[in-house]
This record gives sequence, structure tokens and C-alpha cells, in this order.
Amino acid sequence: MRTARASAAALLLAVALPLAGPATTAHAVTVDVLCKGTEDGTYTPGLTLKPQLVHFHGEQQMSCTSTDPTLTSRTEIFEGDFVMSCLTPLFTGPVTLTFHWNNGRTSTADGKYVADSTGGNVLSVFRGKVTAGEFLGDAVETILDDTQRNMQQCLRPEGLTHETGPYTVSFQRL
Repeated sequence: MRTARASAAALLLAVALPLAGPATTAHAVTVDVLCKGTEDGTYTPGLTLKPQLVHFHGEQQMSCTSTDPTLTSRTEIFEGDFVMSCLTPLFTGPVTLTFHWNNGRTSTADGKYVADSTGGNVLSVFRGKVTAGEFLGDAVETILDDTQRNMQQCLRPEGLTHETGPYTVSFQRL
């Protein structure tokens, strides 16, 4: 009887194990930096429904937690001239970003912005990899959420001249 049970158990294991697939090992992900804050943007002239050349001035204020205890915040200023409207995102495509930390260090990341604009609601995501500076090799993701854009201001002659949206930055070591 024992031999029959052992044979049945061995047969069950022999059939079940190939169905389960190969064993995998989990890879731990370490979050080196997580920053949360806002981006405050101004547009000159204001955004309307018609694309036009606009000067954008953005300021990011963020509080951070990090594996580097000296890194607690970041402030960034971004300026540029773009053809924009209330219905188009600020920027899409490849870009190099440099993150300036409160501890005087920097991280440079190469990656790509992907933005989704539906009815003026803009969600802009950057994904890339740190190529120089602190956290070299980390994966980077930033998310700017302007989904609460005031489209009524876009209909006014002066357009939408100012908006603020939540902004997050994360650096992950894989």
C-alpha cells in the first residue's frame, strides 16, 4: 500500500511540476529617491485653443526621502519657448534631464517624455536612466499631472496664464 501511495505521489509531482513552470527568483527594487511636490507654471502669452509660440516658466518645489540622508528636497526652474495650446502637451520625445539636489549633487538622466492630452487634461511622464552623478544606473520616472486644467480660461482672450499641478519623481535601483 505504501508503494502504491508513494508511486501515486511521485506521478502527481511529475505531472504537476512541469505545469508550474520554471522557478523564478524575485529581484528586490530599492527606491533611492522619492520626491513629491508641485510644478507651478506660467505661460506668456496665455494658452488658448490655437497653437502659438509661448514662453513657459516652470518651478518645481519638492520634498524628498532618500537612501542618501543628506538629500531631502529639490527645487528646479525650467524655461523655454514652445508652440503650445491648451489642447497640446508641453513636450514629448527624447530628452536629457539634470536633477539638482539640496545637497549640492546632481543626477543626469537620459530618457523620453510621453504626454497624453485628452480634452486639455495633460499627464506628462518621463522615463529614463541615470547616466551621470548620484544614483548612477537608477531607473527614473517623473509624473506631472495637469488633469485639472481650467479650460474656461483657455476661451478668454488672455488665455490660461498660470497653473499648478502635482509632480512626483522616483529613482529606483533594480
